Amino acid sequence: MKNKTACVVYYTDDRYDELAKNVKNSFLKFNGQECDYYQIDYTNQEEFNKNLKYYDFAPETFLMQFIYAYEIMKQHNYEKVIILGTDTIVCSRLDEFLDNNTTPVLATLNYPNQDKTEHWVTPFISVTLPDGSTVQDQMNINADVTCFNSDEALKKVIELSIEHYGHFSIQGGLNELAFSDKSYEVKIVDSPYPLSEVVYNARSKGVFGTDMIRKGVLAKYGPQYDGQPSPIKYWYTKDKKLYTHDHKQIKCFHFVEAIGGKPVNLFNELIHDFKTNWFNQETIEFFREECGCSEFFN
Repeated sequence: MKNKTACVVYYTDDRYDELAKNVKNSFLKFNGQECDYYQIDYTNQEEFNKNLKYYDFAPETFLMQFIYAYEIMKQHNYEKVIILGTDTIVCSRLDEFLDNNTTPVLATLNYPNQDKTEHWVTPFISVTLPDGSTVQDQMNINADVTCFNSDEALKKVIELSIEHYGHFSIQGGLNELAFSDKSYEVKIVDSPYPLSEVVYNARSKGVFGTDMIRKGVLAKYGPQYDGQPSPIKYWYTKDKKLYTHDHKQIKCFHFVEAIGGKPVNLFNELIHDFKTNWFNQETIEFFREECGCSEFFN
């Protein structure tokens, strides 16, 4: 008996094998009873490509991940599909995805920077804190942790991404749907971040972009901060849950370091850095014991 929800992960070559084990083991550990897991990779991709019904194969990883998700959702009549990047570690049941069956698109926050093209711009919002003060927050969406309750909405993201194809690929289509096209509702589950109790994506890192954590310390942050421990070093666990430096439960962690574009030597260096320098001992033990990532963090 299949579940109502599918989770889809896609990667292109054996560089990602180690990371992919983390995603699979951790997702299934917390969500396996409720979801069917589909991994498309270099070993079975040709088989999937033969069975494509709605789209043709294109050698574009980010687009294809969403296309495979659409094909699986349509061909197998899933009510919900979760899409995860290969560089994620699931740290909990994904309640905000699994318990909302009505909002067409459930998205997650990117780094707190504004991105834009001629077709869309990610908005700043003003957030009132419990003490009455206000702060600015950014609504930028990252495509690597996303959930769809509607195959039509997923199709729309793919179509917008192709129609206005550019540097942002599928993430462009997702942000365009959310902030300018608006034909389907998009809810960002960990926004506004200052008021959120959970985090699903880039925000748990506590930095503003890629390449700002090197060997576990801050880089490119400014003279008074560079060399200080990154916010990740202040994560902690409580009641078998993992929390950020700013006390939000990490439901899913995303490395978000644009690893796909790196040459092999830098890719390998970064993976080594993830394993040895990025996390404190408490977090590594959580990943090992609770998330099934003991092979990666050995």
